[in-house]
Amino acid sequence: MLFNSGQFLFFFIGVYLLYTRLGHRGQNTLLLIASYIFYGAWDVRFLILILISTVVDYTAGILIHERRQAGRIDSAKRWMILSVVVNLGILGFFKYFNFFADNLVALAQVFGWYISPTTLNIILPAGISFYTFQTMSYSLDIFRGKMKPTRQFFDFALFVAFFPQLMAGPIERAKRLLPQIESPRTIQREQVMEGTWLFFWGVFKKVFIADNLAPYSFWSSAMGMSPTAADIYLGSLAFILQFYCDFSGYSDMARGLASVMGFKLSLNFNLPYFSTNPSVFWSRWHITLSSWLRDYVYAPIVKGKYLNGNKTMALLLTMGISGFWHGADWKFILWGALWGATIYVYRKMIPTIAILRAKGDVWRIFLGIGGAIITLNLWIFLSPLFTSPTLGDGLSNMWIIISDGSTSNYTSKDALTVLYYLWPLVLMQIAQFYTKDHLIIFKVPYPIRIVIYSGLALLLMTSGAEGGAEFLYFQF
Repeated sequence: MLFNSGQFLFFFIGVYLLYTRLGHRGQNTLLLIASYIFYGAWDVRFLILILISTVVDYTAGILIHERRQAGRIDSAKRWMILSVVVNLGILGFFKYFNFFADNLVALAQVFGWYISPTTLNIILPAGISFYTFQTMSYSLDIFRGKMKPTRQFFDFALFVAFFPQLMAGPIERAKRLLPQIESPRTIQREQVMEGTWLFFWGVFKKVFIADNLAPYSFWSSAMGMSPTAADIYLGSLAFILQFYCDFSGYSDMARGLASVMGFKLSLNFNLPYFSTNPSVFWSRWHITLSSWLRDYVYAPIVKGKYLNGNKTMALLLTMGISGFWHGADWKFILWGALWGATIYVYRKMIPTIAILRAKGDVWRIFLGIGGAIITLNLWIFLSPLFTSPTLGDGLSNMWIIISDGSTSNYTSKDALTVLYYLWPLVLMQIAQFYTKDHLIIFKVPYPIRIVIYSGLALLLMTSGAEGGAEFLYFQF
């Protein structure tokens, strides 16, 4: 069930009407059943994977804590490793088996050996990259002594499968979400208003902006034509805006659904396209994944004995892993590594930038605007690695952007169409940026707010894309 479908609307209304009439324990039981029905609607067989992660990490959490309390650190470590191996094993088998099998065959051929390729013709379980990271962090935090395990199995099961954020995040930490599950919730009027707006705004970003930009995001790199630099640049710009509205739209919807039920999920996007450098960009884009990689990948690599605190290598490895998380292909690994390289270059420039900023307000404004333009264009330049069918195609399209100066008849017409679908987002985000308030809509006088709601609804009904397109991040 897609959030932007009538099927889900009826499902949620039914769940919510019952939810508001139950006590705390009844609400949790209902949400767990609803979460399994929601996920099982995609493919009931994949519920087994969620149940395996749930049972393993619930058991591991208790045993890790008990072993730590008894001073048996080696035994606690073994249970922590078991949790990591099971979760990464599930993720690796379903998402990366074909990648490693194909590359093993290719490597063998280099040495003149022939290995019969074996591939898995199965559907990638939706949301697997999200819930495996979420549940794995639970065991890691208990091993690090940052939290105690829950003894309520069904509460933990709900933490793993909570349907608003199950498919594409935010990737919640147990120490943030579990207390909200374990404690009685009171639904306030402000939560319902905020949640309703977030869900509506998320639907608008998905259906009016992202789905309408989709045809302009991929045609220039996937239709076998001979695109010009302007074609690819516009297609890449459309893609990064589609990608943002698709994913942040889902996050808004997830936060909205949770809010009307009395929960508060993490902010996953903080106006990333206003970032003035690549480091800030990654602190604002997919925040829960970036912080997860920082805490559970980057920090251990830096502290490990093999790199001797080499932060540069740790950065490149972490960003390469980030790319690999997005897809089982070398083009995603390169995409992540190139982001890591740009962050490294920026860090080397920080002393020079600080000297220039100290020269006055004019320099600070110039560096801020210039940094934002460069960061945005860096994302545009790297996006063919996402949109192109192969690594070679992606590199070719990146080269066309910087080497070809021609345009085509499509560019100007398509640019106007892209702008038409963007203007509500641009106005809203400028207001959010300058007020530093993501909920600035509630500071607007009520009559004007009604006009805004009505205008967005009208655009959605008259120009919203039809067909209920799947969210892009379901692929990851």
